[in-house]
Amino acid sequence: MMQRLSTFISNNRKIIPMTTTAVLAVAAYLIGMAYFEGLRNPQVFLNVFRNTSYILISAIGMTFVILSKGIDLSVSGVVALTTVVSAALLRDDWNPWAVILLVLLIGMSLGLVMGCFIVYLKVQPFIATLAGMWFARGMCFFISDNAIAIDNSTFKILGQTQLLIPGLKELADKAGTPAPYISIPVVVGFVLLAAAFYMAHYTRFGRNVYAIGGNQQSARLMGLPVNRTLLMVYTFNGFCSAMAGLAFALFVSSGHGLYAPGFEMDVIASVVIGGTLLSGGSGYILGTLFGVMVLGITQVLIQFIGSLSSWWTKIVIGVLMLAFIGVQAVLANRKTGEKALDPQAARLRRQRLAVGLGTAVVLVVLAIIFVPKLSSSSAGNTPEAECVVVPFRKEDAAALIADGAVIAYNRIAGPNCVDEMYAIYPDGRVTGDNAVSQVKKQVTSAEVELLMATISDEYGWYTNEIRDTYHHPCRQCYAHYLIVNRNGQEKGVTAVDGGVNMPPNYGFSLSIIRPLLPVINPAP
Repeated sequence: MMQRLSTFISNNRKIIPMTTTAVLAVAAYLIGMAYFEGLRNPQVFLNVFRNTSYILISAIGMTFVILSKGIDLSVSGVVALTTVVSAALLRDDWNPWAVILLVLLIGMSLGLVMGCFIVYLKVQPFIATLAGMWFARGMCFFISDNAIAIDNSTFKILGQTQLLIPGLKELADKAGTPAPYISIPVVVGFVLLAAAFYMAHYTRFGRNVYAIGGNQQSARLMGLPVNRTLLMVYTFNGFCSAMAGLAFALFVSSGHGLYAPGFEMDVIASVVIGGTLLSGGSGYILGTLFGVMVLGITQVLIQFIGSLSSWWTKIVIGVLMLAFIGVQAVLANRKTGEKALDPQAARLRRQRLAVGLGTAVVLVVLAIIFVPKLSSSSAGNTPEAECVVVPFRKEDAAALIADGAVIAYNRIAGPNCVDEMYAIYPDGRVTGDNAVSQVKKQVTSAEVELLMATISDEYGWYTNEIRDTYHHPCRQCYAHYLIVNRNGQEKGVTAVDGGVNMPPNYGFSLSIIRPLLPVINPAP
């Protein structure tokens, strides 16, 4: 049995990582559907692509870089620079199509420059692209220290247009639910994915990339244009990074130098989880799509669980990366090992394979066990009778803001139908009550200021993307009402965990507010 498994893996090792990722993405979503009824809404699934479209676009370019045995850390800086340049030029009444063309040229130019350093000056890709990231970030703040809102009508149309899915609209009409839709950046991402798939597998450029990643010295001896191909790879990745920046700008309707922190890690993780080997020369563009899906589905599941911080996404992706890198190492050892090994070496190889497969199985089993336990135990035991969801205390929240609070946050519903009201003041005072008991906490004013700056500037609180998405919450989901008052500008928004249109940055805002809040004992 072990011999047959070993032979099967040897014959199909190139597609095993991608297939594993695809199975993981499908299994994770099916498990979520079994425990969260809201995930059965087609719009929730489509939102996985809406919320990760800019990651997919950037990951396509990164796939070519990693296939060539390189790395590019500049993508987050280029994304931020693209948002700032776009917002600044649109503020100065530039033609929006000229702005789009210009920022794409800027991204390609930055990629070409970094490629020249890597190819001709023999600078390590890690160092060259790290310098590129800091240069792009610095240029953002050279242009503007603050967030710049995008009010251009063309950009708003591109960002807010809802494209209906053929066939699903009729089903939605019969069910009496809103028609599922996707956004223009999603379409751009899939068009770019199809073009990249053709480039990678049906053009001389793609074959050259695989050959260079497999063995650059052998590629040179074969007469392949190594230098030119690498320059094209980094230029194309710069194009994808700028395109991702445009998609992100459409997503948040603003530009800021602090946008997309750690974005390069999400992109690299998506590519690696999608089955592209960090050692280069092996991987598929389609696998990157599945890697992005795993990232997006993980975020959705954490939102539906409701009691977990958004940092759990990083934890899960980190564990998956370790598992996939381990499997990659096993497969690489099988690929580079001698054909005729002594029995002891063959036995050691099978043991490594068993460890890799065992790790993957354990992760799947833990997911099956862990997710339902989190959903059922996040707020204690599920009550036998249906509890009553109280309305938001908007008047109380307004009174707290009038009293000087910069944040008023009301959380209701959930398994036990909670009703919690919190207020955060500029001097660090934090209060909370559940209509029965009151609690207080003291933090520093610097923590409050950092919190406010992050919510308003980094997460784009005062943009059209942050909007009301309230609907009656399910049995597991919490509903939220959050007012932010910064420099006299006030905005209150309602949303529900896992809402079909819940803006991701709303959830991120809640995740950084929660650590500052005091713990309220449950009401009897």
